[in-house]
Amino acid sequence: MIKTIIMAGGKGSRILPLTSIRPKPMIPVANRPLIHYIIEKLSIHGFKDLVVTLNYLPHEIKESLKKNYSDLHISYSQEKRALGTAGGVRECKNIIEDTFMVLSGDVLVDMDWNKFLRFHREKKALASILLIPVEDPSHFGIAVLNENQKIVKFLEKPLPEEVFSKIANAGAYIFEKEIFEYIDEEKKEVDFSHDVFPRLIEEQAAIYGYTYHGYWNDVGRPNTYLKANYDVLNRIIGPEPRGKKLKERLGIYGDIWCGDNVFLEDPDKTRIIGPVVIGNNCIIEKGSKIGRNTVLGDNVFIGRNCNISGSLILNNSTIESNSYLKKCIIDTQCTLEKGTIIESGVILGSFVETGSFSKVKSKNKVNSKIKIPANSIIDSYYTL
Repeated sequence: MIKTIIMAGGKGSRILPLTSIRPKPMIPVANRPLIHYIIEKLSIHGFKDLVVTLNYLPHEIKESLKKNYSDLHISYSQEKRALGTAGGVRECKNIIEDTFMVLSGDVLVDMDWNKFLRFHREKKALASILLIPVEDPSHFGIAVLNENQKIVKFLEKPLPEEVFSKIANAGAYIFEKEIFEYIDEEKKEVDFSHDVFPRLIEEQAAIYGYTYHGYWNDVGRPNTYLKANYDVLNRIIGPEPRGKKLKERLGIYGDIWCGDNVFLEDPDKTRIIGPVVIGNNCIIEKGSKIGRNTVLGDNVFIGRNCNISGSLILNNSTIESNSYLKKCIIDTQCTLEKGTIIESGVILGSFVETGSFSKVKSKNKVNSKIKIPANSIIDSYYTL
């Protein structure tokens, strides 16, 4: 089977502050690292010879994959500096012998990769790009195909007045080894979308687009990250969350995956409405409501009479009594004192502390290690 290169070296600036303490492919989706979903999809379809490109916080990725995927052949390419997408792949040149695939380490795709490979071989392509229809193409490269699926026009992240297509680059490619002839050896940072694909089109090389209509999610932004968690919880994309299922009864219903040593102070006075994932060693005190599409990581404490829905609360965080959280992201080791309100779209970085009866308004971010005084209202990006 062909080699697959997973590009996992980026810093993930679009989803800060979550990536201030972890590489983007390691952000947890329903309590499992994002890169695990990518690798398991590849493995299911027989792609078990992997190369992972690393740059930012590489040790965490290596340790996780070594622990969980000892049955796969995984090697690593360590970048000393950021080289761009094509530059990072260029570093793998000496271990590539034939056709190979390249995937982004922050994209969830639920497809049979063998279909993409067959398309590439049928077209006798030098390069094949996975394409996906999108409503807003401003975040992506866009392409135009001729009647034979050959790409005849491509533009990265167009301005509104430049949009000529809503078929976008999905961040997955298949190449022949000859692609390295199109990747500049002298330039330090080389990007497929900015540098390589336009050159292939200009020189009328065999670059083709495979349009895919199934599940695809670029997890690099806060809203798409939340969506990825919701989609796993609702089993739109697998695998389903880990843990034993709680039995339904009064106040507890829906799909609820529960880890080990979870303590409900008073089950009769606690409501949990699935789909919900609860990690290991969590405590939920009486009177609290855990609503749909919520993920609690390991060692999370929820005090009395809290109301939490559609939110991600990562490992070792504490939510004290009478707090309200809706569609927000709380990173590891946070402490929210009693009566805290966190509105939708908010991200709190790791080790954030909020004083009693404080409020963070919608779509704002709070950097890691910030202490918010009691009775405060945060309505902008909080970095002090």
